[in-house]
Amino acid sequence: MKRSRCRGLSTIELLTTILGMVVISLLFVKGVVNRSTADQRTTTILRMQAIEKALRDYAIDNGGLFPTTKQGLPALLKCPTTGPIPPNWRGPYLDSAEGQQAILDAWGQPFHYVAPGNGNPPRCYDLWSNGADKCEGGEGADADICSWDRNTQLP
Repeated sequence: MKRSRCRGLSTIELLTTILGMVVISLLFVKGVVNRSTADQRTTTILRMQAIEKALRDYAIDNGGLFPTTKQGLPALLKCPTTGPIPPNWRGPYLDSAEGQQAILDAWGQPFHYVAPGNGNPPRCYDLWSNGADKCEGGEGADADICSWDRNTQLP
């Protein structure tokens, strides 16, 4: 009886197989990370839009007054105790089930809020997130998301 000679993979075949698996894994991870960053930006923009609606509702109820910078966005969840006290607070203006999460961006950082805003011409308020890098400025995924910048809005 003749025995066939079985041999394993050569070193080059083994290295080629491993390299192929590494390349495929890297492409997969890059796709997941890029999608995750896009999802976080979308989530942040959606939260910002919800906050803007809540700010409009707050102002409608309170004679056109927005929360002050000192009162901040928590004034949308609970009636402020520091002045000026809103005369007709009817909140919470954001989903109370989300609680404090409603005023955080997708990276877990509080939105920045200044009232009145610093725009030219002056705005009622400025609302922004510093993006993925959590630092002012940046490009791409790290770019700030600002309520006054129409480029950061969803289509």
